[in-house]
Amino acid sequence: MLATLVAGWAGASETGDPRQAIERYDAAWAARDKATLEELIAPDFVYFTSKGGEWSRARWLAFMLSPAYRLDAARRTEIVVHSTGDVAIASTRWIGNGSFEGRPFRDDQRCSMAIVREGGSWRILSEHCTQIVQ
Repeated sequence: MLATLVAGWAGASETGDPRQAIERYDAAWAARDKATLEELIAPDFVYFTSKGGEWSRARWLAFMLSPAYRLDAARRTEIVVHSTGDVAIASTRWIGNGSFEGRPFRDDQRCSMAIVREGGSWRILSEHCTQIVQ
């Protein structure tokens, strides 16, 4: 199903709604689609971890594509996008579980994403996720 989702977005125009970039990003992440991730993540991307770390684009891609990282399930909900011109800010909720280096994780996070339009395509410039503690 995830491969179908990624294939369905391949080549889709992103000139209208930055939500399409978020959906493609999540599908490519789940499918470990390196080419689509590299297309969607801006060259100067920065990821702010839930523990206060700051990761470069290269480090984030290496993490997401690592064989040590296993994503068993993930969904993004509560997507609210605010945009003006070529810049959009999205508030989302990301819920996922899997393992990293054999250690299981279960995340329920509030995420903010900065998305920019470059050359007619929306790209993820930054993401910051904070664990929701209940």
